[in-house]
Amino acid sequence: MNILLIEDEYSLADAVAETLKKEKFNVCIKTNGEDGEDEALTENYDLILLDVMLPKKNGFEILKYIRNQKIKTPVIMLTAKSEIEDKLNGLEHGADDYITKPFSMRELMARIKAVLKRTNNIDETNCFEYGDIVLDLKSAKLKCNDNEIQISGKELELLEKLLLNKNQILSRDTILDRIWGYESDAEYNNVEVYITFIRRKLKLINSNVNIKAIRGVGYKLEQKLD
Repeated sequence: MNILLIEDEYSLADAVAETLKKEKFNVCIKTNGEDGEDEALTENYDLILLDVMLPKKNGFEILKYIRNQKIKTPVIMLTAKSEIEDKLNGLEHGADDYITKPFSMRELMARIKAVLKRTNNIDETNCFEYGDIVLDLKSAKLKCNDNEIQISGKELELLEKLLLNKNQILSRDTILDRIWGYESDAEYNNVEVYITFIRRKLKLINSNVNIKAIRGVGYKLEQKLD
């Protein structure tokens, strides 16, 4: 899962990022409000950690703007301010939670997991369906009618992302960031290779579902018509 951290205190940003990476999150750090807002608008994140006091644009302004742009990504505000009015200001502008500095990393992780679970960005559903296929995350099996095949690793993660976004195109950049991580040196051909693997498995179980390549854009699921 991907987290955007907008924080101008470099030592704190590094400490938070290190903790998140140990918990298997991918982290992107922005250290000023304008860059942070631009990144938030990409909607490539499962959660945003947003400091209030930032150079160029403060956290309240960013939060208000991205909510006005219909960005629904969960936001946890990070701030040294503890006054009730500041907390209310953040919550009224669409923050999902508010944590006051200094905070422990255990508390931060607990808040993150609670918000993700509450906003359904930690999906407890074990199965995803589209067309004639069912992806069972618990057993790591891809099923079509009476046929099934094992699917795991990057193939499983990639197909899950496609199913979660079944009504839209996923760009190759988004796939790289979400599956391989922001700091990975993976290239576009990595995506193409795993798309090919999944297509083969769909064919092996006689599914009518295919992964369509949108030239120069990305990929989306489609059902083949008879």
